[in-house]
Amino acid sequence: ATIRRHNVGLANMLRGALGLEPGNSAMVSLKLAPDFDGARLAGLQVAYRAGRLRAGFHLYNSEEDVERLATALTE
Repeated sequence: ATIRRHNVGLANMLRGALGLEPGNSAMVSLKLAPDFDGARLAGLQVAYRAGRLRAGFHLYNSEEDVERLATALTE
């Protein structure tokens, strides 16, 4: 239960940074703008295919990981 709270908490931190409602999953799936530059995700462990991003948070992830991803998605 503690690990799940951590994982979902990180996913909800990302959702909040992107102006999305909180969820009950440690997975975040987003449709990105057609002109999104996927190179901005370099060094981040996410799935990015056909304009969609999928990020899954786990025990080894931290708030800093969320901040890096949120920055890559919003700048």
